[in-house]
Amino acid sequence: MTTAPSRADLVTRLAALTPGQRDRLRGRIPRALADKRRPTPGQRRLWLTQQRLPGRPVDVVCQAVHLTGGPVDLDLLAERVRGFAARHEALRTTFQEDGSGLRPVVHDELPPRLARTRCADADEAHRLAGELAAEPFDLAAGPLLRVVLADGSAPDEAWLLVVVHNLVFDAWSFELLLDELARPADTEPAAAPAFSDHAQGLRQWIAGPEGQEAAAYWAGEVADAPPPLPTDRPRTADGTSREGGRVDFTVSRDVTEAIAAAAQRAAATAYTGWLAVAWAALAEFGGRADVLLGTFTAGRDRPGTAEVAGYLLNVLPVRLRDPGDGSHAARTRAARTATRSGLRHAAYPGELIAAEVSPPRVPGTHALLDAVFVFDNLGEGGREIQGARATTADLDKGTARYDLTLSVYPGPEGTEGWIEYDSELYDAATVRRLAERFTALATAAAEAGGGDGDQG
Repeated sequence: MTTAPSRADLVTRLAALTPGQRDRLRGRIPRALADKRRPTPGQRRLWLTQQRLPGRPVDVVCQAVHLTGGPVDLDLLAERVRGFAARHEALRTTFQEDGSGLRPVVHDELPPRLARTRCADADEAHRLAGELAAEPFDLAAGPLLRVVLADGSAPDEAWLLVVVHNLVFDAWSFELLLDELARPADTEPAAAPAFSDHAQGLRQWIAGPEGQEAAAYWAGEVADAPPPLPTDRPRTADGTSREGGRVDFTVSRDVTEAIAAAAQRAAATAYTGWLAVAWAALAEFGGRADVLLGTFTAGRDRPGTAEVAGYLLNVLPVRLRDPGDGSHAARTRAARTATRSGLRHAAYPGELIAAEVSPPRVPGTHALLDAVFVFDNLGEGGREIQGARATTADLDKGTARYDLTLSVYPGPEGTEGWIEYDSELYDAATVRRLAERFTALATAAAEAGGGDGDQG
């Protein structure tokens, strides 16, 4: 059995190479790295959306973090942001398209764009973040991370505005960034595994037996899918420009606690309970019990991915077909079964599932999903950065990633949420009625105690 050469052996061999041999070796190294650094299916979809809608901030993270209750050292925050970007490969990455297709390019150095200013109030901070998101990204030159650090109107107030393209960042990555900003001074930064290692491992998993089993499972889930939900105006063959709006809604603390309690009685999570409410609302809206929704997963099911910054988010279909007697309890049980069945195969990219749908179910860069359900439980308490309380707002950029996105954020004081909609397909009045019906169904489910009574 042969053993790998030691570092000393490699140094000796390299020193013995002729100038011509060294030049040939240098020429082979970039090709080898290019073979490893290929985009994931998710990144390819984001790239295609950017090419179809140049300059539109459809797939752009836009977050405003309000820091209150203590003075914040913005110079230290800037240093932490730079260090985070330097350590994480994804944030040093740009994208080029050549004869071999789309290619990620990892730079040795690619500092984020940082700026300092002052914001008098939330309106000014949110407006500034929106302007930052609306400024087109140069995906080939970068950087793809923009951060504004702003003093507030009082000494114990500051703002952190984060705008970054989804090609290199997702919601989990944002939490990793906040973890770094909140890191105590006497501790070391968390590990920063390379995104390209994740991408390569994902390709191998897809090609292996588990990936093939997952492909077969998802093909069965989307077979004979129901038609998309009705719209106020017809869909065009090439998709829309993704102009969008939002309708906000709130649900009381009592209803929020009742939905969670009913889910617990059904051996399900609060996510499943709210998914059941969304199912009821969209089944009524579309006029059929069989509903196909997209749902966000972190994409970190495989070992070693928890500390990876980059776009690992996965948008998977969830098929909700049999509501039983139509009660909230029956829908919760059915939603629990559907989501648990898919958990085993959650690493399989949703883009590959969509690619097998022929003809496409909906036009645009995602051939499968017209509606998506987003859930984020905010009830675990706040975060502190340098002793200041951090409150985060996900800002409306005036775009719509999907025809409809129903987002639910339960917290200790109740539930906040919004429905993002494609304004070329839907009127605001239609979406307001859908939001009102969603909250009414949640209230009815709470009043029934999650039992088998009619939800109304």
